[in-house]
Amino acid sequence: MQLDLFSHVASAYADAPGGRLTNKQFYQAVAVRAGISIQELHEKTPIGDDGKLYSLVHRKMRWGQQSLRRMGILERVAGERGIWQLTESAGKKLDEAGNEVQLIAFSTKLGIAVFGNCKQVFAGLNEPVHLVITSPPFLLAKPRAYGNPPTMKEYIDFVCETIEPVCRHLAPGASIIINLTNDAHVRGSPARSTYLERLVLALEDRLGLHLMDRIVWKSSKAPGPTQWACLRPIQLKTAYEHCYWFTNDPSRVRSNNRKVLLPHTERHLRFMEEGGVKRTASYGDGSQVHRLGQYGTVTEGRLPSNVLEVGTSCADTRAYRRRAAELGLPLHGAMMPTRIPEFFIKFLTEPGELVVDPFGGTGKTALAAERLGRRWAMAEKMLQYIRGAATHFEQFDGYSLNPLFEPVKYAA
Repeated sequence: MQLDLFSHVASAYADAPGGRLTNKQFYQAVAVRAGISIQELHEKTPIGDDGKLYSLVHRKMRWGQQSLRRMGILERVAGERGIWQLTESAGKKLDEAGNEVQLIAFSTKLGIAVFGNCKQVFAGLNEPVHLVITSPPFLLAKPRAYGNPPTMKEYIDFVCETIEPVCRHLAPGASIIINLTNDAHVRGSPARSTYLERLVLALEDRLGLHLMDRIVWKSSKAPGPTQWACLRPIQLKTAYEHCYWFTNDPSRVRSNNRKVLLPHTERHLRFMEEGGVKRTASYGDGSQVHRLGQYGTVTEGRLPSNVLEVGTSCADTRAYRRRAAELGLPLHGAMMPTRIPEFFIKFLTEPGELVVDPFGGTGKTALAAERLGRRWAMAEKMLQYIRGAATHFEQFDGYSLNPLFEPVKYAA
């Protein structure tokens, strides 16, 4: 069992009323997020010379709890036994850029990160954008620290209004990838929200975009929806998020699936090397015909499907957490693995082209672009998050951090 302790423990407290949990509530909340059964949670193992029974799962969870205490994120509730809470500076208070603030936070030879609201930051672009990859705050029942529009209508307006300034600068055939949750429900009901369908229509009607595909990102996310699948046996466990792919001109779209070919399986490679189909055959009333020698040419690789199976575990995320802890910065609550933007950048752009992320977060899109030799620009309105994002780029050519951002820590 692998526990992503920092994210599971931190999110358990972040989502709790008042940021406070008893230890019993804490164990249950982390177990739900980590997919741990009740039996596993309470199973005890003899430890030490006296063979006293302990729960190893509880011990791992407490280690995460204590790690967050040492980072200044958690504290015991004074006068209460077994109750912990988020500290006042634990990231629930983040410094947010005002509408007029636009400051370069850091840069490299290939890109620039701007502290400010993306609507203002990208309104003044003066060159074509070839790809937008972004993950806006999700439509959630409980807002996260970085803020979420509360209603479906407000959310759709919010996404359209933030994408619109970038749309004005898209190169012909440029693409937009928007990562969206599949876990939004009608308030108080197990019925799923139709916000995804309505958002697609709004982006078409308001911004003139064309839907190219609904790409499924199947991840190792925690089981959910908690209320309707874990606590009440109504829904099936959710296992994926959407990456919606739009373009401004389908006839000139810049995609090339040959740039993201996957390795052949050993079995299929052997099949091709041995000459492919061995006899002519017809199946399904002639709808499928196999010809002698078909598939006998060894190709460079196999085409990827529109289902991306990428776990949430990510070396860049782990490195970010370590550096954020060293700098006294709050952890971002929703971090995408770098492999996701890396795939789309390879698929949809050429080296030297411009990749933009309006909701930069911890800078994963920018990081993937930097490594792949693309120019990039990102905006982020939360001061502590953009300071944390800078830690990804310290080793790259031309890295420069604005001295004003050097002392940034938790909000006062």
